[in-house]
Amino acid sequence: MPPKTFKCKQCGNCCLNLSDAFQTSVSDEDVAMWERKGRFDILEWVCPISLGEDHNIYDIWISPKTGDDVYRCPWLRKLPKQDKYICRIHDLKPEHCRKYPQSIKHAEETGCRGFE
Repeated sequence: MPPKTFKCKQCGNCCLNLSDAFQTSVSDEDVAMWERKGRFDILEWVCPISLGEDHNIYDIWISPKTGDDVYRCPWLRKLPKQDKYICRIHDLKPEHCRKYPQSIKHAEETGCRGFE
């Protein structure tokens, strides 16, 4: 989890500008959570890659229509007439998103304004 003094400014920087927000993989636990919650709308953006013997990695945010990587997270939405963004799967977002930023230094290095 981010440090306690972090307060998200909803700037969207983490989802728009950091490639690991939208060109990455997720854990078995994230996939299992989405399965438990019946979130097949999320799962259709996940591409399992078999590593053999029931071992998989899960690439995320692969377009279900084209099979291509997307250029930004499909769950990010800009609020109308505002310079703010929301995550449409906030309560179920992947672990790497929930843990962002990992520290004040990490925030500074990646352009996060949540400590201003």
